[in-house]
Amino acid sequence: MSLNFRLIGSQSTNDFEVSSGDFTVGRLYEESEAPRQLRWYWTINGVRAGRSIMRTDGRAATLDEAKVQLTENWRKWLAWARLTEIE
Repeated sequence: MSLNFRLIGSQSTNDFEVSSGDFTVGRLYEESEAPRQLRWYWTINGVRAGRSIMRTDGRAATLDEAKVQLTENWRKWLAWARLTEIE
């Protein structure tokens, strides 16, 4: 199962809850006051594997880039934990 990005704010706030099945993985939102090149902030909550394995947060210029970064780090955690996403 791929990650689900569900809008939890209004279209004008661009705030997404990120989940895998019923598990809330993290959050992704647009910081309106941030410089355009780092406008989108993402975070993975509740799981840790160490900085050498994965990042738990980051910033990106676009929503798509932020989704890619979050997804890549989520998959790194799954591999480290020897888990797979539910199909």
